[in-house]
Amino acid sequence: SSNAHSIEEFLSAESVEANSIFDDLQGTLSTQQGEMALFARELRQRFNVSIEHTTNISEFTHGFLQKLLEESRRLESHATQVDEIQMKSIAEFQKAYEEQSKSDAEQLIADMTSLFSNHIRRQKELVDVRLTGLRETVIGNKTFLDGHVSSMEGITTDAKRKWQEFSTQAENDARDSADFSAAKHCRMELHLQQCVSTAESAIKHWKRTSESVNEMGSHHVSTIVSHIRNVSDNNEHHDTEIGLARAAAEEDVAKNSGDIIQLVHSVSEQERGSISGILATTKAHANTLEVLREDHSVQSASMEQKALDTFQQKYMDYEPSGMTPTRCEPDIPSKGTIDSLRAMPMEALLEEFRENHSYESFEVKEPKPSLIPRSPLTQLN
Repeated sequence: SSNAHSIEEFLSAESVEANSIFDDLQGTLSTQQGEMALFARELRQRFNVSIEHTTNISEFTHGFLQKLLEESRRLESHATQVDEIQMKSIAEFQKAYEEQSKSDAEQLIADMTSLFSNHIRRQKELVDVRLTGLRETVIGNKTFLDGHVSSMEGITTDAKRKWQEFSTQAENDARDSADFSAAKHCRMELHLQQCVSTAESAIKHWKRTSESVNEMGSHHVSTIVSHIRNVSDNNEHHDTEIGLARAAAEEDVAKNSGDIIQLVHSVSEQERGSISGILATTKAHANTLEVLREDHSVQSASMEQKALDTFQQKYMDYEPSGMTPTRCEPDIPSKGTIDSLRAMPMEALLEEFRENHSYESFEVKEPKPSLIPRSPLTQLN
């Protein structure tokens, strides 16, 4: 019972440490889950801002292209009108020139000498009038084209400025998003390293606990084997004493057979009670060791399953359910008690073991029968 009690106290202390390690691991996982949720929410916000910014760029680019299309259509319409006007002016000028030339030619034939100077003057005036009209048309067209070029330059300058602003904003957003993602990635990697280190410490703690329990079990088994060996030696010694007492009783049976037979029966009954007590103690120790081995196996499987469930489950908060087991913390001796028991000699441990068990009635030493021939009647009297 003392061995089982010491193992229970040791397992209780190790269970407290293991629970602390798993609590730290669960806290780290919860913190990482919160960081992941916050990181996803901030990334969603940044992506929404980027999408809105891209939408603005698309709308501005569409408007700019629409303005360019309208200006191109206006320029095409103006060029068509100018071309029609110039072609019409040239045709009218050609027709008037031909008619005037024909009329002047007829007049020149009639009166070449008198009208030659007037013909030249009228031709000059007609050419000047037509050239003046064409010059005004060209000047108006140049003015319109200058206005169109200045408008296009303004639109282009505005578009370039807007595009530079959008490009700078997009570059800054991308840089901020990259820095933010890198920082969050470093933080999540740090949390992951903490989880890994906590898991490694839990595994080391589990191995250390298993080794300690195995060592304590081996020590307890060796102690019980030593106790059983001592009990067996005592039984053999008692059997020898009984044989000697029986031989002496056979020698003295002729003188006092009734008393000797009664004494032998009492000694035999006492020895049988001692042997039955030893066998019951041995059986109880064997049952205790079996129960301890089964409890150790169940707790080992539970701790391993708990570690596997902790690493295989999704990142979510723990929600207790009706199937949550309750904590059972058996009493385990302290390390100082275990060290003091280890330091005690085997004889002292055996003596303390015998004192702590009331069924060890065989410890009462009976007077050894003397091997010297004696008179039984004189000894009894």
